[in-house]
Amino acid sequence: MPKRKLLPLADYERIYQVVYSVLEASGIAQTHRACSLFASVGARILREHYGLKATVSMGSMALMVDEAKANVVVYGRLDGDEWVYDSKGFHAWVECEGWLIDFMAPIMGIAFKEDGATFNVSSKMLQKPLDERQPHLHAIQRQGEFFCVCDPAVASEVLNSQGPLYQDLVGICMAWFRKPPKPLPSMLLGGTHIDAPRPLVLKAPAIIGVW
Repeated sequence: MPKRKLLPLADYERIYQVVYSVLEASGIAQTHRACSLFASVGARILREHYGLKATVSMGSMALMVDEAKANVVVYGRLDGDEWVYDSKGFHAWVECEGWLIDFMAPIMGIAFKEDGATFNVSSKMLQKPLDERQPHLHAIQRQGEFFCVCDPAVASEVLNSQGPLYQDLVGICMAWFRKPPKPLPSMLLGGTHIDAPRPLVLKAPAIIGVW
């Protein structure tokens, strides 16, 4: 029997929608490239609103998204014939009480299409027990199987390089978030790069399944 997910779909979806909506409202973020912000906000929400021990991990991750066609998405940087990861090519996710949680997973297909992928990636929730990870990339054989490896040094380098705008966006997400089914408060998003304050509206591509 499959393990029960750490977060119910409604909670995962609310966190994903809040981060997505704030990034889109900012008008200056590349939402589908903002994995570190999705992970930073997600980990902080899990700590402060759910009382869970959550951390941000950064490194390489791979996921089988179509078993019939053997389509695997891989985050990292191709160096010759080898996938590597560093601060110039990485993915960010949350690790929480034995689980990998990727709050940006529902929109991962946008970035891969932009990078030249010839296949579609469904908009799905990604929560996986870390003890189910495959030992290496080439061990992935079945739909939903994954591999990940992280390096705290990469996470430290990336997070320490973020400027005031990044911290502002994290703060806005935290101020706006409420656990479902509570409604979100009315908020305006303003700032140096925004001509006039904009109302935040909860809107993001729909989640249609679970990896």
